[in-house]
Amino acid sequence: MVEYIFFEKKDSDKHSDIWNQISKLRYAVYSLELNQYENNINESLEDPGKYFITCVDDGKLVGYVSLNDSRNIRMKKFTPQEIFESEILQNLSGELSSTFEVRALTVEKAYRGKKLSEGLMINALRSIHNMGGTDIIAMGHKDVLQLYEKIGMSISKNSFLVGSAEYFPMHMCVKNTVKRYSDLIGLENDVCYHGGASWDESGFDFNHRDSIIVADVLDSPFPPCPEVLEIIMNQLERCCQESPPTHSEELKETISKVRNISVENIIVSSGSSSLMFSCLPRLLNKDSKVLILSPMYGEYEHVLKHIIGCEVTLFPLYPDDGFVLDIDSLIEISRSHDAVILVNPNSPTGVFSNGMKYLIEELNNPNIKSNCNTIWVDETYIDYIENSISMESLVPKYSNLIICKSMSKCYSLSGLRVAYLASQKSDYLKKYIPPWSVSLPAQLAAIHALRNPSYYVENYRIIHKEREFLSDKLSSIGFKVYPGVANYILTSLPEDTNFISKTFIEACREKKLFLRDAQNMGITLTNKSVRFAIRSPKENKKVLKIVSQIIN
Repeated sequence: MVEYIFFEKKDSDKHSDIWNQISKLRYAVYSLELNQYENNINESLEDPGKYFITCVDDGKLVGYVSLNDSRNIRMKKFTPQEIFESEILQNLSGELSSTFEVRALTVEKAYRGKKLSEGLMINALRSIHNMGGTDIIAMGHKDVLQLYEKIGMSISKNSFLVGSAEYFPMHMCVKNTVKRYSDLIGLENDVCYHGGASWDESGFDFNHRDSIIVADVLDSPFPPCPEVLEIIMNQLERCCQESPPTHSEELKETISKVRNISVENIIVSSGSSSLMFSCLPRLLNKDSKVLILSPMYGEYEHVLKHIIGCEVTLFPLYPDDGFVLDIDSLIEISRSHDAVILVNPNSPTGVFSNGMKYLIEELNNPNIKSNCNTIWVDETYIDYIENSISMESLVPKYSNLIICKSMSKCYSLSGLRVAYLASQKSDYLKKYIPPWSVSLPAQLAAIHALRNPSYYVENYRIIHKEREFLSDKLSSIGFKVYPGVANYILTSLPEDTNFISKTFIEACREKKLFLRDAQNMGITLTNKSVRFAIRSPKENKKVLKIVSQIIN
């Protein structure tokens, strides 16, 4: 299983084994394969880059890309001066001083065709954005121009030779790339658009909103239980007028009783995102090394990189494997990280891993050295699984375990915003949760939802039936449908269609159907990836009718 590692040249001694492998791989490709450099007896070519993003498979380097800041741009040495000036310098959106060069995108022969180049480039873009780059320049080999273009590079029509290899100068405005490809490269613009597109369409005109199908966010298609609606309607004036209990005391007591968790280990707040933003910066710092899945809910990477500023390693999940988690590989890599963050069932894949207990136990095995002092498991969608077993029961045993549970999706409370966290560290973390963080109607709703599990279980069964129905029908149209267990379906567009996910999504919106373009939710997803939220039976039939019209 591959992982992506970022480091600076000045820190190469900390990654000496990988650093030596870079020189060997660079020699094999650029001297032996492309004939750009003469052979040497050492069979080694040191890369002159300043920053490095490497792709490693079980300790073996299988690909890398290097970056240079403006003081170390190498392409000036190889690009004809007139081309460099006219095709590069004149097109910069910022100053040359804020320009970065992407170079030496290299993948070992045996690993080509496995989307590692795309993963390396996405990580390169993230890194440059984090360092404040305004422009990116590169010289791209003719065989990989399509990849660069997909990422957002503007490619010159003028080429030049380096040895026997043909190259094209390229340029990218970082600001424009953030706007166009924010999901793909995981930048903060993505944060605003968890369903933002449908609100842009309707505003607060709810009659208009009733005319569209919102299947791009994962809100429940069924209403809250009757007891929730009754208490809020009966106490509507108070819900608007009165301040709620300061720290959601009764809600915490209810969670404790229903979930069999010690109340001392519970923190509540206004949604799981609020818990991420409040708690993760208190558990980690800029020197932390954190392992996360890809694809996975993008808010985590945003907090880790843009709020905390720590080092993030992506653990890829592959479509050919059904996005199934290789738990043993994950455990092995997690031991060299300060923290691992997981979503189970995963979003956007919908895949549930039954290996969480094994992972938690192994990372706490006293006989095996591990640096992993934070295990964060997000179980937002676990209630959709009948007779599911939460890892909450392990919290009293393991001090490094944190379970995050949103009540928005499974209890139809997305508009009220309520979630909780279970951890032995709650006493430390609760000081960072502001008073009155959960509104009065949200507290009342959550309490009564927790007291009425049978209503929700029955609706979960309807969701399962609708997911099976929608999966079968989409498959019959030609979609590749990936198995899942939650209230959404990850798909790939039919192979014979001319649509890519972006143009397909646009066509659907013209017919008032909002779906999620999933190509940008992980490094292993393609421009054919689309996610469907499960809606009501009536809405799902409309979804299929619209999709069939567009595809056919």
